[in-house]
Amino acid sequence: MNSTRQPPPPEIGEPGPGEAWVVLHTRPRCEKKLEAFCRRAGMPAYLPLHRKVHRYGARERSFWSPLFPGYVFCAATAAGRSTLRQNQHVANLLEVLDQARLVGQLEQIRQALAVDDVIEVMPYLAAGRRVQVTAGPFKGLEGVVQRVKGRTKVVLNVDMIEQSVCVEVDSTWLASA
Repeated sequence: MNSTRQPPPPEIGEPGPGEAWVVLHTRPRCEKKLEAFCRRAGMPAYLPLHRKVHRYGARERSFWSPLFPGYVFCAATAAGRSTLRQNQHVANLLEVLDQARLVGQLEQIRQALAVDDVIEVMPYLAAGRRVQVTAGPFKGLEGVVQRVKGRTKVVLNVDMIEQSVCVEVDSTWLASA
């Protein structure tokens, strides 16, 4: 197994009976601690990570960093949400009104990370043309098309936290959504 590649997390699915997905806004640099707490408590959690490399002269250090700093996604019951609100690592708990939409957007992020961890986090883009990728490793993903320095990129939005991820796609593989 390649140590530079993180195994993809299990698919993001609909929450179990009595559970609902929530967005946990964390205290600074507490994302991994909170995700571990959720897993220990038996609550499904998703923390998208990407690999970062820092160079210190001739030395190189790589590590996994949260794709969206300050956010963890968790499926919890009402009692679980109460426990999470009291957790020292949680700054705020955001209720999700459109569960299916969040699950779909997180699944797209998960698929993109499984293909390539060289992803660029972009500012949230509400305007632009919606497209669907029809071929290649990102086939089936939907997002907003954007041109950056002559390259075609597809922006995958997570509306709940107003964050986006950008992946480069051959423009011949795009179709209007």
